[in-house]
Amino acid sequence: METDAIVLSVAEDKATEFEAEFHRFELPIWTDFHERGILLWASLQRMDISSRPTKGAVQYLIVAAFATDEGHQLHDSDPRFQEWNQRADAYQIGAPIAFGGETILKVGG
Repeated sequence: METDAIVLSVAEDKATEFEAEFHRFELPIWTDFHERGILLWASLQRMDISSRPTKGAVQYLIVAAFATDEGHQLHDSDPRFQEWNQRADAYQIGAPIAFGGETILKVGG
């Protein structure tokens, strides 16, 4: 299992539009990958706490747990994600912060 996370800093005046676009473009990919057993779970959170805030931005934490380390590569190379990723870049006013790796401990569903 591999868990990956990214923090995006989206311009405050674009947050509602970003969330709608996320539902339109990324959620179908998550659903497809989940149904195929590639994605175990994923979430999008609007962050209320951040040790690295970006002025004028709403920060989002995106977390995805993949069944194997190949899942992340499959996701990022999917043409649907590549299209969405280009669109998502336009909403960001700060550099994304990404993390990921093999999950070594997990409690709960």
